[in-house]
Amino acid sequence: MIKSKYAWDIKHPESKITDDIASKYKLTPIVKKILESKGLTDANTIESLLSDDGVLHNPMAMSDMQKAVERINLAIDQNQKILVYGDYDADGVTSTTILVTALRELGAHVGWYIPNRFTEGYGPNEMAFKNAYDEGVSLIITVDNGIQGHKEIEMIQELGVDVIVTDHHEIGETLPNAFAIVHPMHPDFDYPFKYLCGAGVAYKLTQSLLEQPPVSFLGLVAIGTIADLVSLTDENRTLVKQGLNVLNDHCPPAIKALLKQADYNDEINEETIGFIIGPRLNAVGRLEDATLAAELLMCDNEEEAEFYADQVEFFNQERKDIVAQITEEALQVAEEQVQNGNKFLVLAQADWHEGVLGIVASKIVETYALPTLILNIDEAQQHAKGSARSIEQVSMFEILTEHASLIDKFGGHHMAAGMTLAIENVEPLRQALNASMAEIEQTTSLEPRKHVDTTIEESEITLKNIQDIQRLRPFGSDFTSPCFELEDVIVQQAKAIGQDKKHLKLTMGEEKLQAIFWQNGHLVQELGDGQPINVIGTLQINEWNGFQSPQFMIQDLANNSLQILDYRSKSKVNQFQGDEADIAYLVHQSSDKVADNYYVYGETIEQDYNKYVLRDLPKSINHLKNTLKSINVSQIYLVLNHERSVYFEGMPKMETFKNCFKAIASKGQINLAKDGMHLCQFLNVEPTMLKFILKVFMDLDFIKDENGIISMNQTSTKREIESSKYYQGRLDRIAVEKLMLYEDFSNLKQWIKAELKDN
Repeated sequence: MIKSKYAWDIKHPESKITDDIASKYKLTPIVKKILESKGLTDANTIESLLSDDGVLHNPMAMSDMQKAVERINLAIDQNQKILVYGDYDADGVTSTTILVTALRELGAHVGWYIPNRFTEGYGPNEMAFKNAYDEGVSLIITVDNGIQGHKEIEMIQELGVDVIVTDHHEIGETLPNAFAIVHPMHPDFDYPFKYLCGAGVAYKLTQSLLEQPPVSFLGLVAIGTIADLVSLTDENRTLVKQGLNVLNDHCPPAIKALLKQADYNDEINEETIGFIIGPRLNAVGRLEDATLAAELLMCDNEEEAEFYADQVEFFNQERKDIVAQITEEALQVAEEQVQNGNKFLVLAQADWHEGVLGIVASKIVETYALPTLILNIDEAQQHAKGSARSIEQVSMFEILTEHASLIDKFGGHHMAAGMTLAIENVEPLRQALNASMAEIEQTTSLEPRKHVDTTIEESEITLKNIQDIQRLRPFGSDFTSPCFELEDVIVQQAKAIGQDKKHLKLTMGEEKLQAIFWQNGHLVQELGDGQPINVIGTLQINEWNGFQSPQFMIQDLANNSLQILDYRSKSKVNQFQGDEADIAYLVHQSSDKVADNYYVYGETIEQDYNKYVLRDLPKSINHLKNTLKSINVSQIYLVLNHERSVYFEGMPKMETFKNCFKAIASKGQINLAKDGMHLCQFLNVEPTMLKFILKVFMDLDFIKDENGIISMNQTSTKREIESSKYYQGRLDRIAVEKLMLYEDFSNLKQWIKAELKDN
């Protein structure tokens, strides 16, 4: 049995899309099934989903929009200095670029500033605001931040500098005392869509300022939206679809240069942004000053863009190396906390680079499916600073708000947060968060879950169907790439691939469907050819040398029936995965029992094990039967070590025994060293067979062996050859080998299952 890592929430949608709607929008059966599983069944919703026009709401409906526009226009009319105050992630630099470009187009006297993650932290910074005041700035506009900057905004407003907050992050119990707050979730306004990213909010502001914002802004909004992992529904979906079209049709120099560094020249889609563009823009602010990323996005010259992109790529590579090192260290600390029963992991250590802790936290959450906070201990500053990532069942913003008294500063939303706190509060915060998790567990299961859209048949996995599914793109938060379940698909072949054999490649089903399961190469040891498994995952088209084929990207797999795995000809057979205490080894004889979980075939096994490794060949089929009748088992590994096989040698004929006996009797005695080969030639047997015959005679007391001199035992009595324990042992060995080594594997599996059923 292979237990799934996740609980699978599998939908079995009712057929609610009418034939008329399916015909009107040319919905194939698989697309229809996906839409029904996601609850998208009425004509208007489907049309909006498939259309590039989609849904775009009136920007003036957003909070304080009219007030913000009037104040910005006043600043432009009076040539007042405006400062756009951004953030250091991909959403922040795209937001900054959008608003600064728009204000320049309006003729504003505008500058921009992105705080340093390490020296200033997230959000409004008092020193930066004071510097702006000293430089004569009259209006500060925050983008992708500001909603938690109460103190700093109050301070600068009192100095006579107006602040317009444009943000999308969670709003606390009170609002900052800003001149205007442009926010889709403002409690006093009812904007139709609450989940814009920072770039989306900045874009809505430019829609109110400009009659026709540049189409390039849509590309930047798409990058900010996807990189910030906000909901890809409603207005966000429309903005991203239009933005992707812009990036493909009129790709700006900055994005061209980034993609060139990544050696990417295919169509730009949501995955291009999520895995190539977004991480590179984020890398700069994670390690140094994000100003470089904003300068890249703002430049129109290709040569200049390539210069900036080259520097960005340097930071991206450095970021990868740092993440790998910290992740390795953090996993060790996390494992210890998990073993101690922690349900909220708080990992803190000195010299962990603060800029990448969010990435590391995400990797820990992927591994343990528990909310995780990772902190760098900074003795010089006397504080701990870092990032948190959550699971669906736990709102990071809410649980941290409960313990805000232990935290100096934090901000975030349901799934993520960043914070700073005193070093002495790290351990109290860990205890408090785990106490909160204990309360949450009383009403909410923390079991990791995977949402599965629908079950499909092997026959539905075709190139045509996968191409039809692409009509539903882009996929992202709240509109994920459809996850499918395949039931009882047969494993044709399993391989561990990649560096260090980390990944699993399967060939499955009658059509030999190729499947990949990243980071699960170890499962190759538990997947035998011919095994039925259940898998969940997504579909994609694999291209190789111009040939296209369907590919299943596995997210989880399970086998709920008994597994009998053939390891008889495989190397490294002792590297079985799992808790050693859950594995029993069956060996040939008592001297091979090197630990408490080693047993001789036929011996009573009182402890329960899930996995049984038949390490050696049993002495007899009856011994094996006795073992199988006494155990409850999920997995059986057939290793069956043996020094040599006797099956093909067979058993000597009775005539050979008689001729050997007569030869010894006629000569009186035989010197094995001198006459052994002559005797073998006379009997037409191999030396090993002669040794066996003589061993039988010795057992029956027919002969004596004195230092290799074989002579008759004159006092022996007549006995049947078959009565020798060695003769019977060889019969048993031949029967065991015939069944366990040379029988067709499918027949052997059926025999083992039948013996287990008799239990």
